[in-house]
Amino acid sequence: MKRCLWATPLFIAGAALAQTTAWVNEPGGVSIAVDAAENVYTVRWDYNPAGDIYLAKRNANGALLWETRFDNTDTTRHEVATWVDTDAAGNILVSGTQRSGFSSPVNANSLLMKFAPDGRLLWRRVYDSNFDGSSTRKLLVDSDNSILVLGLGTGPAGQVSTIRKFDAQGNTVWAWFDALGIGAPVNLKWTPDGALLLSARGITGSINGYAKIDRNGQTLFSLPAINSLTVGDAAGDSSGNSYLINGDYPGNAGSVLRKIDPSGNTLWQRLHPMAGFRVEVGPDQAPLISGFPNAGTAGAAFAKHDAAGTLLWTQLDADGPGVASLSHAQMKLDTAGHAYLAASTLFEMAVTKVNANGSIGWTALMPGSAAYALAFGAQQRVYVTGGLTARIDQQPVNPGAIDLAVTLTDAPDPVRAGANLVYTATVRNLGNLSATLARLTTSLPRNVMFVSSVPTQGSCSGTRPMTCTLGTLAPGASATVVVTVKPLIRGTLTMSASASGAETDPVPANNAATATTSVVAR
Repeated sequence: MKRCLWATPLFIAGAALAQTTAWVNEPGGVSIAVDAAENVYTVRWDYNPAGDIYLAKRNANGALLWETRFDNTDTTRHEVATWVDTDAAGNILVSGTQRSGFSSPVNANSLLMKFAPDGRLLWRRVYDSNFDGSSTRKLLVDSDNSILVLGLGTGPAGQVSTIRKFDAQGNTVWAWFDALGIGAPVNLKWTPDGALLLSARGITGSINGYAKIDRNGQTLFSLPAINSLTVGDAAGDSSGNSYLINGDYPGNAGSVLRKIDPSGNTLWQRLHPMAGFRVEVGPDQAPLISGFPNAGTAGAAFAKHDAAGTLLWTQLDADGPGVASLSHAQMKLDTAGHAYLAASTLFEMAVTKVNANGSIGWTALMPGSAAYALAFGAQQRVYVTGGLTARIDQQPVNPGAIDLAVTLTDAPDPVRAGANLVYTATVRNLGNLSATLARLTTSLPRNVMFVSSVPTQGSCSGTRPMTCTLGTLAPGASATVVVTVKPLIRGTLTMSASASGAETDPVPANNAATATTSVVAR
């Protein structure tokens, strides 16, 4: 099982930034929000009869201030959290869905709750009629503290995508219902021209749909039945144009980025070989897409076009070799146009940053299985939630420095007692100066028999500890040590490795790594 942190320096306006994980703790969540005071809110839910939605509040240092819930006492239903956000007064809005049944639950009703900063429930709305089959997907908060909830609801044409606007007291202001069949709701975003852009996916068939709605709930355009094997996304620019990303279909040759004018007419479309799932528009008004390198390969890939459709750059391996991000969840751009993607390695939460100019930023791997949502804080902090919740810090790095980073993997895991267990430790110099006298130190677990150590350069001596002198590592260079042992008894083994050099390393957080292995009977 891999346990590592990558911290690749990136250069912005002459200064380098590196990431470190400041903290990781419970509880996790399905959505995350940060208020003006940098309090961090996450929502989760428990899958049990009469299951509840839980809202947690932390401070910026990760200390849990409180966790509250509405006590659902109906044992035939459980409540599923979908989104959390804050308003200008510091109140917290939580959307959710009531589901009926347990082994094969069905949607029963939509719900929206508002909490005070101290965790008190201010009001709760369960809508519309009892057991109408509705559900929620996401919420947005307007500048006047009104709330817009995206979901599935019953309109004149049956169960369709819907947006419902509530005022600050929880009263319905208006409800919009899809009239042309764009599909089930996927995402809702504000556009820079002050409208709402909705992405949807057909319940059956390989089709996506989109709609743009003004703040009064009036349809500006609706585009149903766009063929795509993958779920799509949309984002708007300050001129009222929209960019749509869809899978190429029926060709399946990659993805299609389409530019739509304010009336919904296609201005241009471009085919790109990567499998694009998400799109955002940066401060330069250029669309940036993320997805897989291609339809058959996992990873974090990005590409950027200008407003005329010219490809500016493509970055197909932003998360680095050996990571292969899956379960892409949310992409967000910061105010400088740098992109952050929340994903998973199936074992860890993953966040990948790529810079606005296409250079690779960094990938952070953290415990928690999968990352579902991102939020930004002060001082370039990035908050992420999923199986757990974490804060990632981005710090300036001495522009003339080494930066030794260690990764450590084990194989196989689990391993049988008496069989070979292979540890692979890699030391990489992520700095822009050469690291001299680079050294890897490992501490072999107890209850193993040492077999061999093979470095790609230098030599190794000893076992507990084992020291491998690797010599000089130029900027970007790496050295690998393969250590083979035989576990003697069943149990859990923990191997650690750390790197050092003759020069001071200004980013010590990535200098060590551990690997934990399960040993089973012969």
